This record gives sequence, C-alpha cells and structure tokens, in this order.
Amino acid sequence: MADAATESERVLTAKGQETRRRIIDAASDSMVERGVSAVTLDDVGRATSTSRSQMYHYFANKDELVDAVVICVRDRILAFQGDLLVDVRSVDDLEEWANAIIRCQRQGGVWSGCPLGTLANELMNDTGAERVDIRRAFDSWQILMESALTLLRDSGRLRADADPAALAMATLASLQGGLLMAKSMQDETPLKVTLAAAVAHVRTFAA
Repeated sequence: MADAATESERVLTAKGQETRRRIIDAASDSMVERGVSAVTLDDVGRATSTSRSQMYHYFANKDELVDAVVICVRDRILAFQGDLLVDVRSVDDLEEWANAIIRCQRQGGVWSGCPLGTLANELMNDTGAERVDIRRAFDSWQILMESALTLLRDSGRLRADADPAALAMATLASLQGGLLMAKSMQDETPLKVTLAAAVAHVRTFAA
C-alpha cells in the first residue's frame, strides 16, 4: 500500500480524517500489544466507539487496516528516532542515543520490544502489502541512521573508510536483536549488551 493518501481518504471531511486516525491509532496499540491475528475489526470498533458500518466506511477489510497500522507504527518510530538522531554529532552522542532507547523501554513497566519488529515477526510470511510496507519501514529507519553516521564521517568524527550504510545496518540489527531478547527474557541486559557492542563497533572507526 502506498504512503500517499488513497482516493477515499482524500475526500474525507476533517472529522472523518480524525475518526480514521483515531481508529488507526487504537488498532496500532492493540495489534502491537496483542498481535495482529488476535485483533478484529469489531474489537477496534468497540475500543473506538465506532459502528461496524463506520469501520467499513474507512477500511474495506482488515488487511487494509493492517496496511495503515504498519505505516502508523513506522511513522511513530521514525519520529522518535529522528528526535534522538538529530542530536548525534559524535560517537559519544550515539552512545546517548542507545541510552535513551533503554530509558524509554524502562518506562513501559515491561520490556515490550520493538513495535515494528513485533509486527514484522507476525507478518513475515504475508505476501501482501503489509510485508512490503514493513520492509520499506526498516529501510526508512536504516536511512535515518545512515544519515546520522554519514554526518559523523563527513564532519571528520569517523574515518573516511567508514561505511555508514553497513554501520547503520549492523547497529539496527543489534538493536532489534537486543529488543527481542529483552522482551523474551524481561531483562534489560541483552539490550544493554547489544547496543554497547554496536556503539563500540562504530567507535573503532573514530577519527
């Protein structure tokens, strides 16, 4: 599903757009917490006080809602990560980025893992738009990280032979693995260890 607004979305009134957004937000929270397969359109309708006819006015079926949920979760993550990475001007700042992620996970009371990773795990065998959108979401996240690392290299904080794309992929893979293990074990140690290793790897390229 493309990121651009669909024809039906473009003709919605301001109130309709707000209702659609409220449905997507509620569905995103529920599907990340409970799983995509466990959440029905009726569940989302009850949570948002939206009738069945209204639900089908905004979404033709559950697959269309899941498409919107993937994009919503992606946008939430990119907004959060963008706010953190915009301040990265040194490898020490990258370490602070890692610490901020750990602090954010601690605030939730339980180790909930990565929302996008949670969706990806459930939808990985899907052949529809959701799988495409999840790949694009991870690509967007990697590009965001790569841009921060490119800035470090171009400003002389990293050596000229540093490969921002490879470092970004390694860092995000470490983050995803750490989040998954922390969620499974309900222990922050795996996340702390994997992020420390990722930052240490980037530090080997410090100028």
